[in-house]
Amino acid sequence: MGSSYSWSINPFQDFLFRSLMYDTDIGDKEFEADIYVGISTILEYFVDDERDIHYLDFEIKKKSTYFKVVAKNAITALWLSGIFPKNPRNVLETNEFVFENIKYRFNDKTKKLTYKFLKK
Repeated sequence: MGSSYSWSINPFQDFLFRSLMYDTDIGDKEFEADIYVGISTILEYFVDDERDIHYLDFEIKKKSTYFKVVAKNAITALWLSGIFPKNPRNVLETNEFVFENIKYRFNDKTKKLTYKFLKK
């Protein structure tokens, strides 16, 4: 059995899902700039310094039956996951971030964000 989508948990997922609902091919290069602008605009509401938005770097890969959003750096991976660190530069230097007893780590080679629960 599958699960249902929950709105308002992650604004970026909502934006991309809503785009798909309106029949936008988010993997089409023609819409690449529009998707970037949409995500940048949403991000402005969450970052303390709007200049940090220049760290936003991702790619949308279209597979046969689905789309895959791939962050190209640690801060973008966190942002797209709905996590907004106060100091993006520190995250980019270490590729790690601790939030609410969870340690997030970004692998530059695989472009994957992993997490580990920390002991209290």
